[in-house]
Amino acid sequence: MSLFHQTKTFVIALIPAWLLTYVLACLFHTQRVVHGLVEVGVTVPFTDRLHISAYDIWGLLPAYGSAIAGALIISLLVVAVLFRWTGRSYLLAMLGAGVAMLVMLTAMQPIMGVTLIAGARETIGVVLQCAAGCAGGALFTYLYGRKSGT
Repeated sequence: MSLFHQTKTFVIALIPAWLLTYVLACLFHTQRVVHGLVEVGVTVPFTDRLHISAYDIWGLLPAYGSAIAGALIISLLVVAVLFRWTGRSYLLAMLGAGVAMLVMLTAMQPIMGVTLIAGARETIGVVLQCAAGCAGGALFTYLYGRKSGT
């Protein structure tokens, strides 16, 4: 398989994986923040939850979307290389993308001086962000395997 074909296959699998990871991460973040408001007695109607979620998906795109894209590109490149030796593995890709989210969240604090993702300030929030990465990793494996024939 040519380098061009491998690159094309990687990108075609990466973009939907990034999109799924990003949207899930934003939704998890938003709902954790809204949950915190509800815990202190604020009533948040369902329609407001939807509006806030949509606003966050759009508003976090430049910073958080870019950070997730960078983390996934690095981790899924490693995963794609490992697929050549280990065979296509959902567990490997899910682990790689989940760990990429954890590393990215951990690195954002000292670099930016603030936890950008308020929904990831507690353990459950970090776990949900990593779960979003795992979902993206699983989708990547499915799409990468379909396109590369492995």
